[in-house]
Amino acid sequence: MEKLIVYGSLHCPDTQAALKKLTESKIEYAFKNISGELENLKEFLKLRDTNTLYERIRQEGRIGIPCFVQQKEKITLNLMEVLDANK
Repeated sequence: MEKLIVYGSLHCPDTQAALKKLTESKIEYAFKNISGELENLKEFLKLRDTNTLYERIRQEGRIGIPCFVQQKEKITLNLMEVLDANK
């Protein structure tokens, strides 16, 4: 299985809680801090602006983080989905 990618921001309490839970669950992940590096922000915006998962989030003016990418096609905003898939 490819390593989990987590897009988020260290300024976001939900991202911080998710990273803590992933670490506690011993799930390997690569964290892409969208508020710390422009390239990560560009990647996230491309994903967010083109994925139907984000339609409602865009309409509501929300950011939509943390975002979990398990495989190129498997994107979710649900931490429990990620934890269940990695048991």
